Amino acid sequence: MIVRLAPIELLSLMINFLLGSAIVVGWNFETKQDVWITILLSLGFGVGIFYFYLFLHSIGKWGNLIQILELGFGRWISKLLGLIYCLYFIYIAGRVLKDFSFFIGQVLFHNIPFGVISFTLLLVVSYSCYLGIEATARSSVILCVFTCVIILILMVFGYLSPYFEFSQLTPVFRTSLKDVLSSVFPTGFTVPYGELIVFTMLFPYANDKKALRKYAFFSVCITGVLLLLAGEMILGLLNSETVNMYVFPFVKALELTSLLEFLPHIETFAVILNLIGGFVKITIFLYGGLMILAHLFPKTKPNGRIFISAILTFIFTFVLSKNIIQHLFIGLDIVPLYLHIPLQFIIPLILVICLLIKKYIVKSL
Repeated sequence: MIVRLAPIELLSLMINFLLGSAIVVGWNFETKQDVWITILLSLGFGVGIFYFYLFLHSIGKWGNLIQILELGFGRWISKLLGLIYCLYFIYIAGRVLKDFSFFIGQVLFHNIPFGVISFTLLLVVSYSCYLGIEATARSSVILCVFTCVIILILMVFGYLSPYFEFSQLTPVFRTSLKDVLSSVFPTGFTVPYGELIVFTMLFPYANDKKALRKYAFFSVCITGVLLLLAGEMILGLLNSETVNMYVFPFVKALELTSLLEFLPHIETFAVILNLIGGFVKITIFLYGGLMILAHLFPKTKPNGRIFISAILTFIFTFVLSKNIIQHLFIGLDIVPLYLHIPLQFIIPLILVICLLIKKYIVKSL
């Protein structure tokens, strides 16, 4: 079966993916009122990362990541790296699933075990992978519109809230350059922008490669702008001295708003955002891992690959962190430095160099 994705479908997938859990849990206010600088710098790096991955595809004959690895490193090294990337994608799917479980468990269902919440969403994700990425992409177009509308409505009422104070957004330019850069590197641009590495498994499916460059660029920019507006809204509602006290500052900020007086618990919409973003992000990571498994083990049955990947995702969700504090520490301090940087940038950069050497130097000899 030949898979084809329209540019608008890839755009919606990328927006939902990049927002993912970032709009709810992915906040770092260490730079306080200068958080907008951090977000803009991360966005700039995100645009660069996106075009870097597109360049990798253009010199890799528009194959998927495992095919480009084979083209650059040869058959056996590519198999080893392919297995590493497969486990990496599944592991990150498990981490996002745990983000979702902690959030739903603490905000919505206090008495339901995290395992039940994770298992329920994982069933939906597994069924989505069974239907294929085209079904997820078509659903994502509708979900993307829904997500953007909800975020914009929430921010309008957040900015209009009587608790919102513009004075809490100042003073600016008080953070040192060192502190700004430390908040951007490595966490600021590895999550969520560097995670676009998983789209190297999907870009070859685009039915219009030229339109992909334009549409996908817009998706990165739209995500950055939404995160910027949301970050300023949070600071305006929760002052810079207390905002870091909350695990979910976006939800806490929304608790200070209401929708035309008749819907006081507007923060429940944050649950919907997390459901949509978590579903799309976990599905894409799991599907990326499944594609690599299909390449490495072509004789295995699709249902068997889905079952094994789902089990691994569920195991990763619970084995590697016991509570929200440990989970955030690993996700913000350990994973970006020791997993994201090597797999999102170092190996792809070496791969680009190898492909360029083969393309221009070896052919000229």
